[in-house]
Amino acid sequence: MYCNISRISINLSDTDRRAIEAAIQVLRDKLQPHLIALAPADRSALPKMGDSTVAFVRRAADYARADSALRPIYLDMGGMDRDLGAVDFLNSLQRPLAQIVANLDDSVTAAGTEAYLAALAYYVAVKGAARALIPGAQPIADDLGQRLPGSSPRPI
Repeated sequence: MYCNISRISINLSDTDRRAIEAAIQVLRDKLQPHLIALAPADRSALPKMGDSTVAFVRRAADYARADSALRPIYLDMGGMDRDLGAVDFLNSLQRPLAQIVANLDDSVTAAGTEAYLAALAYYVAVKGAARALIPGAQPIADDLGQRLPGSSPRPI
């Protein structure tokens, strides 16, 4: 059931861990106050500027800057320029962070899978020991059996 093949092994020094935690704290302190969180309904209702609309938005901004006679009076050109600058800056952060977060998610999944499979292998061994009436095995098998998700306590 459990193959002792490890796909992930993370052995960071305390210094590296503290540096990573400090870098995350810098992001929280410096960036988080400027970010917003959208409710799911708001997120789905908003028109999105994606890869296919970037050229349109930039071209429209160029035209609006160049020909103020055609620009509606309610259009805040400075606001549009600030928004475009924010998009550029945030994208420059999001792209590398998205890759890190995706790798972090995969690493959590892999490490969790390996730990879970090892625990299952131990549980199977303890159940076998309990069936063989090895002293001390039955209480461990009972305890683990109660904690195993999706299992109901069964006599061993």
